[in-house]
Amino acid sequence: MKYFNFERLISKYSVEFDVYVPVSVGEYADNGEYIKSDNIKITVKGAILSLSEAKIYRSEGNLTANDRILFMTSDFDFELEGAFVVYNNKKYYIESMLENAEFTGVFQYNLKYVSGFKVGDVNG
Repeated sequence: MKYFNFERLISKYSVEFDVYVPVSVGEYADNGEYIKSDNIKITVKGAILSLSEAKIYRSEGNLTANDRILFMTSDFDFELEGAFVVYNNKKYYIESMLENAEFTGVFQYNLKYVSGFKVGDVNG
């Protein structure tokens, strides 16, 4: 049972962003050279919010001002390991998911800032 309907609030602040999901795992060639994984791009909508504090200490780890929190009304239907988000030319790994969707209808993800990067650099 949902306690509050957050769908309207999330849709008001939602933006489009790209999620890159690995379709193959990176591996080492016979000569020792690392071959990056291939990624597929999925465009989705969600509310990406910044943190109000410069650094927040939580039981699951530290969050900094560069990290973001993603709120969505639907769950990702793929494995999160290795997946990352590109938003405003910044790359974020999907670090963790808060398990409260049963009560709120909202899927919350912590996005860990990786770096600014060139637009064409989406693998690895």
